[in-house]
Amino acid sequence: MCLVQSYAQQVTVTIKQGNEAYKKGDYKAAAEAYRKALDESPNNEIAQFNLGNALQKLKQDEASGKTYDELLQHSKDASLQSKAYYNKALALLKQNNLEEAVNSLKQSLRLAPDDVETRENLQKALAELRQKQQQQQQNKKQPPPPPKQQPPTKTKSMSRQMMDQKFNELRNQEKQLQKQLQKQKLSSSQQEKDW
Repeated sequence: MCLVQSYAQQVTVTIKQGNEAYKKGDYKAAAEAYRKALDESPNNEIAQFNLGNALQKLKQDEASGKTYDELLQHSKDASLQSKAYYNKALALLKQNNLEEAVNSLKQSLRLAPDDVETRENLQKALAELRQKQQQQQQNKKQPPPPPKQQPPTKTKSMSRQMMDQKFNELRNQEKQLQKQLQKQKLSSSQQEKDW
């Protein structure tokens, strides 16, 4: 039993070291201490919760959300679960995942119905979600803008120049043919008069 107490005391000391680093604003050191405590005691709820908080401070919102999820899978403490759902919702809001954030806030409120801050944040998140959904509906209703007229490109202007050049060439060829035909008519008419 002394060995178990010593082991538990070591985990507690490591968590305290993490808490001190957290208070000083050294969130990286705090996260490392909490991870070390979790290596020694994988289901330590305090270490897991505090690790999620440290990761949030390090702006690792996705990792913090996963840490809270792991805590929620095995925790039986309603107060801690409520806080984990709340903090998970904050991480999801930072990721702009409004629907899941709303669900997490609802779960937090079910566990702690008197939490005013959670209720206010839930109302804000719901309003933002409604606004986003309305905006998406308006975007679906509006017809797509007509395609923009593009200025002629070099290839189009070059093909236009080539067309003009070909047209001029054909016109010149036609003039030459007409001259040849007139010469033939003149020569044939002169032959007729010669008789």
